[in-house]
Formats: sequence, C-alpha cells, structure tokens
Amino acid sequence: MTYKHILILALLSIPLISCAQEKKITIEYVQLNTGEANPVKDYETVIDSSARVLQKDFIVLAPEVAFQTIEGFGGAFNENGGEALFSLPKEAQREVLENLFSTEKSNLTFNRTPIGPSDFSLDAYDYSMTANDYGIKNFSIQRDKEYLLPYIKEALRINSKMLMQASPWSPPAWMKINNAVDKNDTYTGKITGLRNTPEIHRAYADYLAEYIKAYQKEGVEVHRFCVQNEPDTYAPFPGCYIPMDQYLDLGINYIIPKFEKENLPTEIWLGTFRTIDRADHYTALSNKEVREKFAGIGFQYAKEPFIRETSLLAPNMKIMHTEGVCFNGDNSAEQAKTRLAEIASYINAGSTNYCYWNIILNETSKSAWNWKQNSMLVIDRDTKEVTYTPDYNAMYLVSKTVLPDDVRIAHIAKDKMISVKDENGNIKLLIQNDGMEEKFVRLYVDRQQVNIKLPADALCAVTLAGY
Repeated sequence: MTYKHILILALLSIPLISCAQEKKITIEYVQLNTGEANPVKDYETVIDSSARVLQKDFIVLAPEVAFQTIEGFGGAFNENGGEALFSLPKEAQREVLENLFSTEKSNLTFNRTPIGPSDFSLDAYDYSMTANDYGIKNFSIQRDKEYLLPYIKEALRINSKMLMQASPWSPPAWMKINNAVDKNDTYTGKITGLRNTPEIHRAYADYLAEYIKAYQKEGVEVHRFCVQNEPDTYAPFPGCYIPMDQYLDLGINYIIPKFEKENLPTEIWLGTFRTIDRADHYTALSNKEVREKFAGIGFQYAKEPFIRETSLLAPNMKIMHTEGVCFNGDNSAEQAKTRLAEIASYINAGSTNYCYWNIILNETSKSAWNWKQNSMLVIDRDTKEVTYTPDYNAMYLVSKTVLPDDVRIAHIAKDKMISVKDENGNIKLLIQNDGMEEKFVRLYVDRQQVNIKLPADALCAVTLAGY
C-alpha cells in the first residue's frame, strides 16, 4: 500500500479505500497561550512524502517493543482548592468538577491527597491534637470534612474509578522534636524532624493506619501511601526531615506490620524522593529487604537518569510520579510549554503515571506560608470567576489521550514526546510544535515513512490507527 493510497482524516469517520487493514491518522491539539474550559481542537492534517523535514523532526516508532502499562494522569487535592471550589454556586461547582474529572473531559483519574496538612492547607493542623496521645485515642479527621473530603468525594461521584495516592507532610506536632507541624528550619541549628524512638514510631504507624480506616469509612479508598513527602527537606510549611535509616526503620518495622495486622489494602511505597539533596532511592534500593517489602517507589522533582536506574536496581518495583513542578503562580504559557517535556521525562523513565500539583487554587495562588504556585484552575472567591490556565490545556490533552491500560512503546526522537499503544493496537503520540508555523514531521513505522503536518504553536495528540 503506497502513501497516495492512505487517506488522512481529521476525526471524521470517512471510509478508506478497500485494504486488508484500514489505516488512518487523526490529530487533535491544544494551544498553550491561554486556558480554556474545552481546549481541544481538531486538525485536518496533510501528507506529503516530498516535504522538507528537519533532522530533529524524525520520529522512529517501534510498537513491537512494549514497556510499562499506564495507570493514569491527575493532580493534587488540597484544602485551599476545596475552599475555593465551594465558594462557587452549586451549578458552577458541578461544571468545574465535570471539566476536571469526567472521562469525557480532563479525565484526572490518578490523584493525590495529603495526609493531614500540606503547604496548601489553610493553616497548620494534624489529626492528633492531644499531646502525648500514644494510644491515638483522640484521632479525628473532622477538619478534613469541611473542604478536603467533600472535594474528593465530589470528584469520585464523577469518576468512580479514580485512583488515589497519599503521603504525609508532617506527623502530629507532639511527635516532632520541634513540637510543631511547620517551622522546620535547619538554619536555626535545631534539629526539627520526627523523634527517633520506638514509642513514637509505633504511635505514628497507628496514626497512619487510623487515617486509612477513617477515609475508608467516608467512602474514600487510598490505594497507595508514600511514607513521607520529601524526607530530605526542612521547610517553613508542614514538613518533616527524616534520615533514611530512621525512614526505613519506621516503614519496615512499624508501618508495614501495622497495615498488615489491620488487613489494610493500601500499598506502602517508598518516597516521595527528589534526587536533589540526598541519594535516598539508592540507599533504599541497595537493601534487599526494602526491595521486597515496599510495593513501589515515588519520585518528584527528580532527574530522568536516576529514575531509570531504579529499573536496574529493582526491576520488579513499580515507579510512580508524585508531584509536578509547581512554578511561581504565574500560570504562564511559557511554563505550560515545558509541561510535556516534564511528563515525558517521567513516563519515558518508567513511571506508570504523572501527577500535576495543585488542581485548584484561589485568586491569590498563595499558600498560608505566603508563597505562590501554579494550578490548573484559579477560582476567585469574591467574584466567582473561574480561570482555566494554560497548564489545564496541557493536562487536558495528555490525560484525554493517554488512558489507563495504554502501554508505552519504544521510539527514537530528539524532542521530548510520549508514544503508547492501546488495547486495539492504535498508536498514540504526544508531540509539541513550539514553532510559529506549521511543520512536517516524518514518522517511521511498520517499515513505512509518513510525513504529517502539525499545527503551529501547539501540543498535538496524533493517533495512528491500523499501523
């Protein structure tokens, strides 16, 4: 079958000429210079075997070489976003939630929640406010029932198959050396991490198990749990510095046995690791018992080569992405244009997912600790205006295109991209054209060469059916 016999379609189901296996190419795209509630557009591409193609615009696909199965894309729930969401009228709330979580829209299906406070809680708190409550008798998630839990429950009503990962930013204040959930400051010369005693470790394991059970009672299943968010950091917001020997002792000798005793289905994962200030994943994965006990490993702000080496050190251990780059609250097009490269670096390194950070923030985009970050949506609590950011467009197309159970396939390309194959054998590519003009890209697939034109200044989803 020659190229002139291949009909290129733009999402219209027009019959092709008779052949043994129907082939077609479709392209959808989003532009990242602004945000929209429904950003995806169809592109009627052309094919031209004689088109001039730059060397960097060659893409070689090897669909017969398969890697990990994708589990989904999502973002992080937080108290700040929940408060902003529920400031809207009911109808507007529903529209926002549909746009974010519906399988027909953004399809955010693998999301994250904090265990207790995070840097985008409204202030510092924990679930065990009574000092020295070693029996965790006064445990309560009542605080979460105001904004965070209703936010998650509304998302689950729209997407009941949503997966959830969770991690604590800080233990209860009384379990820490500095007796505070936040105010973790290494520059004072004071050690401010988790107190390193068997009694504290046992109580903390009980506390975490109570959280899983309390959320279960509310109808929210936590599928994966990372022991600590960024255990290598000191932060003025909720956090906890934990050395790796203490971290592994806590996980192996206290948390895992407690979860097993309580028959909790939640998987216990290493992470979240950054590969910045410490070599935590190397320390952990060099230990055979760690490789056997933990279900997987979670990374954020990590470099691709170090993530790839996880597969060499622990080939049977799954890899999860836990938090996307948060930037500075500008929510700019330039920042959104880096999102595909970041997502591709994790997926191509072996992660089964990608988790954006703040799904929703309020009009300030500021935390209670006075720093700004990006989000997919910004909701003004006073005017009730909802702003969809360029990052929303990027996440919308990625999550709409690469679905749970798609399988990553091999490719060779100079630019960052993602290539997967679905259960029907369709090949799906995510490619970005940052140029201000349309351009041709040459695809090598199934011993064929196909030159396809991409729209200008766009993130593109290319589907090849019948290849």
